[in-house]
Amino acid sequence: MRKIFERMSAVALAALLMTASLTACEKPVKLSAEAETEATVVISEMPLVEPEPEPEPEPEPEPQVFNVKLCAVGDDLIHDNLINSGKQEDGTYNYDHFYEHVLDQLAQYDIRVINQETVLVNDPSNYSGYPRFGSPYEVGEAVIKAGFNVVTHATNHSYDKGVNGVLSSVAFWREHPDILMVGMYDNEEDFNTIPVKEFNGIKIAFLNYTYGLNGLALPDDKQYLVNTLYDDDKIVSDIQKARELADFVIVFPHWGTEYVYEATTYQRNEAKIFVDAGADLIIGAHPHVVEPLEILVADDGREVPCYWSLGNFISSQSEVPRMLGAMAEVEIEMTEGDERAHLVSAEMEPLMTFISKDTKFITTYMLKDVTEEIASEHWLTKKGLTVEKIQALYDDITGTEEE
Repeated sequence: MRKIFERMSAVALAALLMTASLTACEKPVKLSAEAETEATVVISEMPLVEPEPEPEPEPEPEPQVFNVKLCAVGDDLIHDNLINSGKQEDGTYNYDHFYEHVLDQLAQYDIRVINQETVLVNDPSNYSGYPRFGSPYEVGEAVIKAGFNVVTHATNHSYDKGVNGVLSSVAFWREHPDILMVGMYDNEEDFNTIPVKEFNGIKIAFLNYTYGLNGLALPDDKQYLVNTLYDDDKIVSDIQKARELADFVIVFPHWGTEYVYEATTYQRNEAKIFVDAGADLIIGAHPHVVEPLEILVADDGREVPCYWSLGNFISSQSEVPRMLGAMAEVEIEMTEGDERAHLVSAEMEPLMTFISKDTKFITTYMLKDVTEEIASEHWLTKKGLTVEKIQALYDDITGTEEE
């Protein structure tokens, strides 16, 4: 504690009092040597005040990095066998078993996309498989329960049940607003609205189109029912608008030639339109077989991954190659202050549909989880299906080898 005063001697105190009482004309009283010494001690023992140090400047905060992981699977193709596999003893339907073996894989992603190949109907008299599909609402409920949160619905089967099939599907998804359904609409306004949803701080646009409707034509006054690839100018406009509204743009085309393992000229021409217009990622479906992942280059130099086809997610088609599907696995990142998000990685992993020997139980596995014991119970062992054969087909299509 700072020492302010020293005890002064009686002589020094008296001298100070006398000095205070003298007038200006009087001679000052000289302090004794002892008083002078003690007074000097008071002054000399007061410490100097050190200046406070300048505060350190606050460090600049690191910009926040936003990250989102996306997976996508191919065609949810609901044949008659699949419809029947969900019928319960009490007459109700449940399809949780379609997805139960991929739940752990799906849980690793923020965005989980499925291509709902068939329309959803609520009237059992309209339930049907190939060639004019109509699937129970319970299929949609199982899709939601499995964790899918984006559904692409523009396919060549979107108009299988006519206007009512589209309206029925849209009505189902409208009851589940947390799920983003794209590709089919019940009004012009929604048809012309770019679907954008934010995940983990990144705004992503989801655009979905089909090459056609199996020869069926939409009514002239209801062209908004299904998004098609008929009008390239509209597609370019959609993508450009999407770039203004979103940080990242994904196009989901339903295209290609069935049972062909590589992209057609038509697919390549459409893909060039997409990437040059500003698409950041393309994820395709329709051929019912897997086609490879390829990196395309836009006119402005951007590299755009293109999954030509993810094949079937689930079906009861009767050929071994159609049991093979794929899951697209993508990571997207955006740093605070950046104009756009960018891809960190784009990969693909094989799936396999399992059909029991009596065809009454159908589900899908990640191929890595299929044992030879499981495969031995498959309906298509009669056509030579084995895990090794499915893996070899995947490796051949994608140009990869099992590690």
